[in-house]
Amino acid sequence: MKTIRSGKKNFNYFAGITACAQAIKVSHLIELLETQTLSSSLNYMKNIFQQASEKKSKASVQISRNPDFNKAYIKLTELIARHLEHPKLLELISIIEELIKKNPKNKTIVFSQYRDTVSKICEKLNQIKGINAKVFVGQAKKTGTGTSNKGLSQKEQQEVMEEFKQGKINIIGATSIAEEGLDIPEVNSVIFYEPIPSAIRTIQRRGRTARLMKGRLIILMTKNTLDEIFYYASIAKEKRMHKAISNIKDKLDKGESLTTKEEKSKESQKRLF
Repeated sequence: MKTIRSGKKNFNYFAGITACAQAIKVSHLIELLETQTLSSSLNYMKNIFQQASEKKSKASVQISRNPDFNKAYIKLTELIARHLEHPKLLELISIIEELIKKNPKNKTIVFSQYRDTVSKICEKLNQIKGINAKVFVGQAKKTGTGTSNKGLSQKEQQEVMEEFKQGKINIIGATSIAEEGLDIPEVNSVIFYEPIPSAIRTIQRRGRTARLMKGRLIILMTKNTLDEIFYYASIAKEKRMHKAISNIKDKLDKGESLTTKEEKSKESQKRLF
């Protein structure tokens, strides 16, 4: 891209960019199929077809002409027409039914990376007796899968949160907006629809429960997918974080300086100049 911007227009560069864009789009579609819902996958495929028809993306045009992509689209449409969905979503429904059976006043936050997934989760959970689920998302105008979604204004977000506090809503389907900076009441359980690779965000999410009373954390994973990679990556990062904190504490307890020899040397050189 840098070379093209400098004025050197080489056909191979353009072909390479298009190939990379196709790979990114197909990779994202595979992630949606494996870890999210069939509905969000179909929405993303529709978005690719729309981009192709409007000639907005060369990559979308080429993908939309691919026979395998079209076969996958037809198969996905057939599965959804038969009311089939990702097994992870079915497991989530089973978990919620169990939680509400044990405690009719149970309050739960279900986190997901994508708005389409959050919308589908709430749609399915609202079919369960005793469940009133609402979407809790930011104000962005596009979903992670590329489909149009105006999101919630700050006023609408406050209304949803107030209903949750009062018990009118017992489940919130949320994206990353609910991770921090909001006055969210104590919840009985937090469910990750998919793991996330960030240790900090994982801690923030699970911290929404078990603050004033016992809470439950449930993480859903699809085997042999990005879900497992993200889950173990988050655990490894959190272990390194705790180790670093422990090392700092030990040094402070011993009265040792936290500045390394290299940093001290650099500081000395600065003073000389």
